[in-house]
Amino acid sequence: MSLKSNASLVVLTAILAVFLPTFFEAPPAVITDGFVAPGFEDVLKTFRENFESGRDSLYGGSAFSAYYNGKKVVDLWGGYADADIGQQWRQDTISIFYSTTKGIAAICFALLVDRGQLNYDKAVAHYWPEFAQKGKENITVRELLEHKSGLPVTAPPGLSYELMSDVPKAGELMAASEPLWKPDGKTHGYHTITYGPLTNELLRRVDSKHRTLGKFFAEEIAEPFVIHFLFHGFIILPLEKYYRTARIPGQGNLLLSTLRGLTSATNRQVLFHMLTTEVFMRSVEDGGMGSTEGLNDPYKLLVEIPSASGIGMAESVAKLYGILAMDGTDPQTNKTLFSRQTAHDLMKDRQPTLDRTLGIPMAYNLGFALPQMEEGVMYGHAGAGGQMGFADPVNKLGFAFVSSSQSPFVFPHHAPRTKALLASLYTCVKNQPTT
Repeated sequence: MSLKSNASLVVLTAILAVFLPTFFEAPPAVITDGFVAPGFEDVLKTFRENFESGRDSLYGGSAFSAYYNGKKVVDLWGGYADADIGQQWRQDTISIFYSTTKGIAAICFALLVDRGQLNYDKAVAHYWPEFAQKGKENITVRELLEHKSGLPVTAPPGLSYELMSDVPKAGELMAASEPLWKPDGKTHGYHTITYGPLTNELLRRVDSKHRTLGKFFAEEIAEPFVIHFLFHGFIILPLEKYYRTARIPGQGNLLLSTLRGLTSATNRQVLFHMLTTEVFMRSVEDGGMGSTEGLNDPYKLLVEIPSASGIGMAESVAKLYGILAMDGTDPQTNKTLFSRQTAHDLMKDRQPTLDRTLGIPMAYNLGFALPQMEEGVMYGHAGAGGQMGFADPVNKLGFAFVSSSQSPFVFPHHAPRTKALLASLYTCVKNQPTT
């Protein structure tokens, strides 16, 4: 047999050895668990159908939770925290929420405003004098939180996990960065990663104890209200308990992920913008987060990035937004997060206008993104891959979804799995007896 024939046989054997077994592999079993209150059984049915129908992946895991009128009515989880080793998603599994973290950060700033320690309409430089460099002296706290500071990218050398692990140093870089456009109080462009070091350093300057955003949240909100959400690695959760964190399957880069969602008109708009301008990809690559694989590294999860790296449980995020939907007070404990007025200010409607980073109309208010869903305007934030946490004050709802299986849709309410869950949830709410 010739050398060429031998080589061909080796290649064919290798291909068969790698791929042939997959044709005979049974898919992972559908596993779901959790709780629904009477009248919300349809949500459980839909959650399981997501896995059975392929709307949700059998090779990952998800959790969905909702609070209605201050009470937990849905807390579901299913699939696998790590399908490769058969590790099931459990009640205490935590997973990365990506940009949903921005909404939690906004709640921290609202708490400072409620306490009189911060004014949305004062210049950032009033609290952080070095920020006034490069024409940023008049940018207000409100404008910074609403992505109007013109800083979706940074000055050289750019952000990195190593730099962002040093909050004051990352703050120095943000202060030295020049806006991409002249801040006018109107023009906005999503600060994909830079929102993290910007808000972290600002809160550190405002807080009387000079805590980072993550530590402030842990001590002022997470502990008193029992919220299992961390801005970074394991303030509450020790590193040796990393096993609770779901493993994110390899997803490649964000450009390819967006390509997979081309059935969505919004995805097509964002993709066109990504291909014709460089701001969005620069904003992601600038933070070293153009690919999701690194987020399985527990040491990278130790880095506090309030724009992207919060990890937690859907139940806790839903609980927090449920408190917000009840005007800032938890009716189960009578603990008040902040005043009714502060809650109302945080949940005000805004008209969408073109976002210079994403290339689509977006509406922001005080750090919240305000998507117009079929059920109405929601207040909170979505995250890459289909994560979300929102309050609906009209229906007194707080809900959250987190998944290790990354959806290719820019917004979770466009993805079939979460769209189905929300439809079921709202049907159940509408069918609840009036009191």
